[in-house]
Amino acid sequence: MFELRQALPKSTRYAIGGITIAILVIIWVAVTASGAFSAAVLPGPGDLFRSIPKMWNAPNFMAMNALTSLGRITAGFILAALVSIPLGILMGSFTPIRAAVNPIIIPMRFLPIAAAVPIFILWFDFGETMKITLLFVGTFVYLLPLVVETVDQVDDVYLRTAATLGATKSQIIKTILVPASLPAIFEALRVMYGIGWTYVMLAEFVTEEGTGYAGIGYLINKMRRFGSLSDVLVCVILILIIGVAVDRLLAFIGRLLFAWAQPAVKG
Repeated sequence: MFELRQALPKSTRYAIGGITIAILVIIWVAVTASGAFSAAVLPGPGDLFRSIPKMWNAPNFMAMNALTSLGRITAGFILAALVSIPLGILMGSFTPIRAAVNPIIIPMRFLPIAAAVPIFILWFDFGETMKITLLFVGTFVYLLPLVVETVDQVDDVYLRTAATLGATKSQIIKTILVPASLPAIFEALRVMYGIGWTYVMLAEFVTEEGTGYAGIGYLINKMRRFGSLSDVLVCVILILIIGVAVDRLLAFIGRLLFAWAQPAVKG
């Protein structure tokens, strides 16, 4: 019936995905309409639609809080990329550098990010510095090994050929390792950007409300205590919409920048 790793036209993939979503929606509507669960346990479509104006308008301003969170994620992500990409290329190129950095990075990958939140609060209080630093560290420790791995995947035959032709180490890095690694590095960046939503939720859950917008994580925590489950779900749905939109944008940019490397940059 199905072939291993069968290639499907994009229209077919979209149709299959659409059918799956439609089935889940039908099940959701049927279950909530049956009265088997209360709105406090499983809100129906009507409950969500009633929550949208409440969450969209004052004093909640859901969209502005979501944009605040997106800005924090982007700031932490950019900082992590600026450090991870050059350091990862150096680690993938020179084994002594990898040997020096790995003892620090490898253990940090096993540190639950929730356990690090109190440490960052003690260091930086509850402000923007704490949140962006937490996002930077949380993204960096996972992005760096991915960059190193992409550099490792460049075939040694290209490096040996370039060295035989008289290329210097810096020339080999600039003309072979970096160009060959960039498409996969960009794909790793695209994946890791979405991870930022996990970290920003933790950072904003402990936000002290003050001036400006506290972030979607703070708003979700507030609705959990003083609102309803449908209010929380409306916020979650907005996060999903923003996440998918940003992912599609990054995929489009990747196809433009690295058209020559398809299908390394996946749509």
